[in-house]
Amino acid sequence: MALTSAVANAAAAAAAAGAGKKAAQVQLQAELNTDDEWNKFINRDGLLVIDVYTEWCGPCIGMVGNLKKIKVELGGDNLHLAIAKSDTIECLKRFRKRSEPTWMFIAAGQLLNVVFGADAPRLARTIEQELQNEELARKGERERPKRAPHELTPPEQEVAEAQEKLQQERRAREEAAVEAARIMRRETRACRLETHFADVCPALVMPHAQKHLRKITDALEPHGVILADKCPILLGKDGVRVLGVEEPELATEAAISAIAERPSLALLLKKTPEKDGDVIELCRRALYGDGVKTEDGAPNKKVPAEELRADSTPGVYVPADRHQRAAVLDLLFPKMVSSLVEPGPPPTAPHIALMFGAWQRRALLAVCDTSRLLHYGFFADASLTEPKLLAKNIEQYELRPEKDFSETIVLMIAVGLAAPELADPKDIPPQGPPEQLLALGPLHVSEDAVVGAEECAKFFPPGYSEPEPKPKQKPKKKKKTKRHETKEDLTEESNAQSQSIETGEPGESEAAVEGDNDGDAEVEGDVEGEGEVEEDGEDGEEQQAVDKATSPPPPAPH
Repeated sequence: MALTSAVANAAAAAAAAGAGKKAAQVQLQAELNTDDEWNKFINRDGLLVIDVYTEWCGPCIGMVGNLKKIKVELGGDNLHLAIAKSDTIECLKRFRKRSEPTWMFIAAGQLLNVVFGADAPRLARTIEQELQNEELARKGERERPKRAPHELTPPEQEVAEAQEKLQQERRAREEAAVEAARIMRRETRACRLETHFADVCPALVMPHAQKHLRKITDALEPHGVILADKCPILLGKDGVRVLGVEEPELATEAAISAIAERPSLALLLKKTPEKDGDVIELCRRALYGDGVKTEDGAPNKKVPAEELRADSTPGVYVPADRHQRAAVLDLLFPKMVSSLVEPGPPPTAPHIALMFGAWQRRALLAVCDTSRLLHYGFFADASLTEPKLLAKNIEQYELRPEKDFSETIVLMIAVGLAAPELADPKDIPPQGPPEQLLALGPLHVSEDAVVGAEECAKFFPPGYSEPEPKPKQKPKKKKKTKRHETKEDLTEESNAQSQSIETGEPGESEAAVEGDNDGDAEVEGDVEGEGEVEEDGEDGEEQQAVDKATSPPPPAPH
């Protein structure tokens, strides 16, 4: 009896201990969502182990059991666990773009360590080691590191420096690619315009110097250059920005305010037939003194460009090379140029490729910035080397009767501007892919804009955006009918029919009717063929029930 009672009491005690343990587990892990909650928690005594997560990724649920076991067996009241949302806590902003599990170790308000990854044995060893270090620090036998929670640990600093170096290399490659594309566009445009404007050079006289036009033409005549045309022009801010790229002196605030809102005078200068040499060099020599050598000791003659300068604003501008000539011709004489040379294709902005599951198509197109979406398309799988196009837009894709979980949607996203030097700084988009797209978990993101251009060329080859030719519809056969205009025709036809009845031979009208009947049969057959609709069987009902490209793929079996 005593033994039975002892066993019962032991069982009751164990049950009570288990119930108490379960009740304690509810409070083992605090939730931190604001700066105030964070500041209160990090001032607690003991070792703090905090799981830092983002809203789109979530905390590491798989480690909760191990952490609670460690707290009960090792930490006790000296170990406190919490999960902290980096999206709403300013101190944790450096972790907002990470999807890797992150664990912070804090004691006495100081950051001790940071561990990345869901490595349970490593995390347990780190907790055990930091508990021992904290015990020694309490006894005064060990000094805690002086590091605020927002500061980087030495391993983090090494990773950050390596990532920054990698980012710098990527930016250098992207800038070099943009500059190479810009030079190629300028060279192509210059070559095309040279075929028609080899002996022509544009020039611009600023508002304050227009009264000295005669001085300009007099300086040009000895060099075999004449004034072929002139016209007033109001450049505006966009035109001044183009000029500022070609001539830095025209990009100053004084120059912009002087010529942006007041009309300037556009000149078209032409070399005379008997004069040899390049027209640009002749104009620059006459107005700027380029290439003019003076005798030793002789004072330099003041050139018209210097005489017409007002403070820091030039009075006249002449392109310095063939690239500038092409750009200024397009700016000052667009009608004349377009009548002889068609405009070049617009430049393409630096871009990358982002790949997602096709079932995410509606969410992607809903959050994507249309100004940065250059192209998109649906493909049969996630292949980057040999993509198989299924549809160029969502309307075509929705018409597909069969869809599969392996199908993907690829977005061509701009990560910069094709001509950033001509854009307003506030209109330049942030570098890198949009965060709202990254939050949806892409299957693939291009390494940088250089790699992105190569990948997008495979998904979206030249001519991708051109409309597809519509198939020609077969004309429907019409029933032939015979019209009788007069009574005489009807009488003749009835006589012919009566004769055919007497002779037993078919008349013309009867043959026509037979032919018409054959034509009717053919028309009816065509109409029936067109009107046939296959009835949906069991497969159709199943397709309507589950749209494989609207729902996420099923989880893999464990």
